Amino acid sequence: MTQTTTLPSGQSTDGSRSRVEALLGELSALLVSDPYWPIILRLYRLLSRKRNYYGCGLNPLENALGVRDEGIEPWKYQLARIGEKCRRCRGPLRTIDIQETLSDIAGHAVVGIAVLNAESEGHTNESEDR
Repeated sequence: MTQTTTLPSGQSTDGSRSRVEALLGELSALLVSDPYWPIILRLYRLLSRKRNYYGCGLNPLENALGVRDEGIEPWKYQLARIGEKCRRCRGPLRTIDIQETLSDIAGHAVVGIAVLNAESEGHTNESEDR
């Protein structure tokens, strides 16, 4: 018997479509006329890819919380990244660049909220972060 584990990113260890992706597909069918849903789905997938890219292991906020090692509050770091993305919008951008930049801004806002929630719930001690 093969055991399949679903990682925090929603990916499964056996390479099959994850339970999260299956549920998202079902939900997408129900929300066809909702203009926000495809954007939220793309944002979730973007955050999941980036989380995997940065090697966050079992704690999806590991990278975001890691800035504490440099004495920076994680939510303030996310706010600084949002400012960086806003400054990018002042230059000449193509439509696709604008969409990517706005997605980055939304992603940093979501991460900022997630780290604030984790900190207020006490889920950020060193043993959980690493």
